[in-house]
Amino acid sequence: MPNSSISFCGPLRVSVDADSPVLHDKVLESLRLYDRRWPAPDHTVEIRIGARAIAPPEPATGTFLRCARITVDVAEAGLRATTLCGARSRAWQRSGADRWEIDVPPELIANGNLEDVEELVILALTTGWRNAGWVPLHAAAVTDGTRCAIICAPSGGGKSTMSAAFIRRGWRAVGDDKLLLRVVNDRAELAALQRTFNLDPLTREWFPEVGDLERLPRYSTWTAKRKVRIESIWPEPAADGAHPTHLLRVRRAPEAGGIVHVPLAGDDTLRTLLRQVAVPTERSTASRILSAVAPTARRLQGLDVTVGEDAYRAPDALDALVGALT
Repeated sequence: MPNSSISFCGPLRVSVDADSPVLHDKVLESLRLYDRRWPAPDHTVEIRIGARAIAPPEPATGTFLRCARITVDVAEAGLRATTLCGARSRAWQRSGADRWEIDVPPELIANGNLEDVEELVILALTTGWRNAGWVPLHAAAVTDGTRCAIICAPSGGGKSTMSAAFIRRGWRAVGDDKLLLRVVNDRAELAALQRTFNLDPLTREWFPEVGDLERLPRYSTWTAKRKVRIESIWPEPAADGAHPTHLLRVRRAPEAGGIVHVPLAGDDTLRTLLRQVAVPTERSTASRILSAVAPTARRLQGLDVTVGEDAYRAPDALDALVGALT
């Protein structure tokens, strides 16, 4: 095919073959979000994507996974996915590799409506990370070398801003938006997928050193955030990984006067961590995920953290919270 490339996303080696530069560039746009190359990739993902005039695909029913814009079924040879806009993908394993075929209706390309391609690529990556033995977490994490806090919040709920506040105090980022988790010898391990940080331009109000982020392009069609290298703002580089010791459940509350924290019960810690994981309905996959998430949550000290509107403006905003991470 005329548009082929190799990318590395943590433990994955991802090959892409596309029948047009537009589709090739769209796939690479998604892969670059997870551009942390590990020393030796453990698993191979092959993606073939093309424009194909197809009848509207029969929608998947969600026997494997159902999300806002994508539905996935268990198929005879692997997985089958359909999206709201009519793109579809099929996956199977051959010779130890995950092979994905993605079909995009030509009218979507003509209209520039390629958001669902991103969804299908992320599905391929998520499946590949699981097949490599990891559980993907939609969370941030920071470490000081001894302690490591997983920061949990909904999209736009303040994970990146809190991570930035920790990094300003000399902590290192393990991940800003996506992490990989596994349990080895009864000990939880987090691994990094990114050397970059996804920051909202409004962060400058509290952390002026980030500069004018408005001049940078948005890193995804779904957010106003900009993608920046951590070392371009703060001197400490991102950490390759860490062993988690704490979990912070973060929520914004304009009426709060600063940053307030209270302990989380053990069940709440588990529920919070599970909300950061896409758990398929298919039993064997769900069981593998829970076998890593449940023992990890049992060993974490959980804190419920409420952040006021202008909490980060105070120089000592994090003092009490950091002191509680014992």
